[in-house]
Amino acid sequence: MSEPLLSFVEHAGHRLAILSHVNPAATLPPVVWIHGLTASVRFWEAAMYPEIRESRSWFSISLPLHHPSSYAGNITTDHLSEQVFAELVHRAVESVIPGQSFHMAGYSLGGFACLNYAAKHPGRVMSVISIGGFMTGRAKGLEGVLQFFSKGSLVRKVLFHAGWWVMQQHILFLKLATIFYARRRRRLLSYPQLDPTLHHIFPDVSRHSIRGQRMLFRYLLDMDLMDEIEEIRIPVLAIAGTRDPIIPFTHQRAYAERLHNGELLALPGVGHVAFAEAATDFKQAVLSWLARYD
Repeated sequence: MSEPLLSFVEHAGHRLAILSHVNPAATLPPVVWIHGLTASVRFWEAAMYPEIRESRSWFSISLPLHHPSSYAGNITTDHLSEQVFAELVHRAVESVIPGQSFHMAGYSLGGFACLNYAAKHPGRVMSVISIGGFMTGRAKGLEGVLQFFSKGSLVRKVLFHAGWWVMQQHILFLKLATIFYARRRRRLLSYPQLDPTLHHIFPDVSRHSIRGQRMLFRYLLDMDLMDEIEEIRIPVLAIAGTRDPIIPFTHQRAYAERLHNGELLALPGVGHVAFAEAATDFKQAVLSWLARYD
């Protein structure tokens, strides 16, 4: 298999990163992966399943404003929208797998990005896996706190900046923040790919624009895809922890039930890091779902 290739697409001032893992011997449709808020395009590298590496090409698309993605100029919430998100993903997909059908999988905000894309560009998407994803952007827990600090008074903005600056200083602070996303914390800490994943993404996380992150957190408060839920007719698997401290399980269950072709995998006692807290069940569900809709 060839070495992963980093490339970029541009739209509306955004420069979006794509990491391509092309398998010349692939016999199955490719998978497009989108990481979650605050992570990076390298989020999936350490934990990608051998079954996928050996039989498929796979592509990791960055979220906007996550290094090495960037924005030309002084970013504001006016430069963020569902349409911009969808167009960036569309241009990224067209640049690496033009004309080919594919699956999509996204984590948290990446789940939203996949659902948003499927609502606006459904033509070649075979299925979507939404991992702790959402259709309205108001979060709870640590992300809810950051959303609160992202708007309003100067004091809140300073606190947002200070919190982000601290997390960017050492990988241990990033690991500590990750713990707040889980419920089965022992399972998370014993997950073999946790430290390798953090080491992959930290060089990017340490270079994220803090202002860009604040604008993105602020924009999430207004994000709402529920008005387009009728447009999403492809198969969607929503994987949700019943004790998710970030995106309420009730929201994930509600949107999965409203989708035309939605299916919910509820993981009892699991938080927002399902792939680590329930690693065996998660892997089996993902591989079975892809095989079902190939």
